Amino acid sequence: MKQLFRMRLALVCLTSFGTGLSPLECLGQFSAPPIKSAIQTQQPTAQPPNLPFRLARLPNPALTSAQLPNTQQPNAQVPNAQQPNAQQPNASGTNAPAAPQPGAVVSPAPPVNVDGDLLNTPQLTLADVTASVARSFPVIEQARLQGGVAGGDILAANGFYDHKLQGYSLSDPTGVYRNYRQSIGLARQLWWGGYLSAGYRVGRGDFEPWYKERETDKSGEYKLGLVQPLLQGRAIDPARVALFQANLRQQVVGPEIDRLVLTTALEAAAAYWSWLAIGGALEAQRELLELAEKRTKQLEDLLNAGKIKSVDLLLNEQLVAERRLLVIETQQKYRESGFKLSLYLRDEAGQPMLPADEWLPKRFPRIDNLPPGDYSADLAAAFSQRPELRIIGLEMQQVTWDLRLARNQLLPQLDLITEGSQDAGDPASSANDKSRFELEVGVQGEVPIQRRKARGKIQSTNFKLAQLQQKIRWQQDKIGFELQAARNALDQAAAGVIQAEAALRSAITTLDRFNFAFTEGKTDLVYLNILESKANEYEIKLIESQNKWFIALAQMQAALGLDPIQQSIQVSSLPPADTPTPRNLPEPVKPQP
Repeated sequence: MKQLFRMRLALVCLTSFGTGLSPLECLGQFSAPPIKSAIQTQQPTAQPPNLPFRLARLPNPALTSAQLPNTQQPNAQVPNAQQPNAQQPNASGTNAPAAPQPGAVVSPAPPVNVDGDLLNTPQLTLADVTASVARSFPVIEQARLQGGVAGGDILAANGFYDHKLQGYSLSDPTGVYRNYRQSIGLARQLWWGGYLSAGYRVGRGDFEPWYKERETDKSGEYKLGLVQPLLQGRAIDPARVALFQANLRQQVVGPEIDRLVLTTALEAAAAYWSWLAIGGALEAQRELLELAEKRTKQLEDLLNAGKIKSVDLLLNEQLVAERRLLVIETQQKYRESGFKLSLYLRDEAGQPMLPADEWLPKRFPRIDNLPPGDYSADLAAAFSQRPELRIIGLEMQQVTWDLRLARNQLLPQLDLITEGSQDAGDPASSANDKSRFELEVGVQGEVPIQRRKARGKIQSTNFKLAQLQQKIRWQQDKIGFELQAARNALDQAAAGVIQAEAALRSAITTLDRFNFAFTEGKTDLVYLNILESKANEYEIKLIESQNKWFIALAQMQAALGLDPIQQSIQVSSLPPADTPTPRNLPEPVKPQP
């Protein structure tokens, strides 16, 4: 029990409804999508004193990357591939803030209710498991670390614009012409494709007549040079594309974390509900075994009184052995479900933690009737909230930068070259031909005749964009299928719960009457065993129907792109269901007089 409480976070922030912050903003300073909840939010309760540590602590790395659009007015726009949205460095080489995503509306999330029972219960809740996943699940941690990789790529791309210190020292100490040359200077690549250099050099000694430009006046020569592209490389060049794409890869990290949190939280919810369901089934099998074990003493008394035959006692012993086998098989499944759940339930050190038997809830939460679904509105909301579409949009922006570069490379390479120099000090020779300011201006250029490299790149990037458009179309179709399948599963599971409960109540009433008939000697043990097994079957079917409903609910929430932390808290704060459970079966209906 201490292990469970040690992994929980005091929910002071979550119960601070006056702040207007969502759970993720409180826990990690990140926003949660203000969306329609798939379950009803209860009225907030007062904060209990001495809050135990309940939810696993979330780290600083983002769980959600950005504010999501307000779904009261859904905006299902997908980022336009022809207008990339990347953080573009300005002329000084620093990063300018990225423009917001299309349709983004920043608004606070609705408050999340945290029931007092959720805080004080010793049982393991879905909120505990989901928070543990968000805190220390290795796959999500791996995605968070990708942010550091992307940051390093951005730093490396900015390195193209580093200032360069240049210099040389050359000597020709032998031969007819003995001279010495030294130079030092600074240079850097400019944002608009240009290259600027400035330096100082000294040339002393005797120089060949054909190398007289190497000679300087006594105090040396100062030089300033600029090379500026006029066509190809002016609007865009490979260095800027590399920087833009590195920024886009960094922007992908947030949605990728969101995607992994959604998928992993869904897997964790399925593992949690399956663990709870198999635990209930195990208790039902034990309950069935106890019926046969208790009947053994009764049959022994009846056998001693000569009211039954010894074969009835042997048959009951066979039933005991058979039901013990069922208990063993179900217990194996229960242990396996606990092992699977431990992959998502982790302690403060991030190690898998096997859930204790006393953490198993006795009941599922109450199943509330959901309002009729609006498929069109839900689909539009999912399009604006699901991270997969944002990821594809950012991929399209990266490819679009390649397309822009390829189109620019269709242009001829035409560069403006300017260089100015001025010698200083006493003349190096009697001709005094280096004292005046010298300026050299000109252009140089080249262009491939076929330009196949640029045309081939344009063709490949256009087809890549077409592929990504199909990828968006497939993802949208997949989201629509997930919404329809989850809603259908919810409706069918809810109907299954009703029918399973009705069948269980009828089976218990029938069993009660035949049990009375058995004590009166009016029916045999074989038929009574069939009725007991049938009641046990309906008992387990009721548990499985509830399990299916809550898994379908998790699938619906994931399909809509809802914040799993917020949703798991709401589900965990629901009151227990009033459906029959093992050890708490309904009373049989008495026959009318």
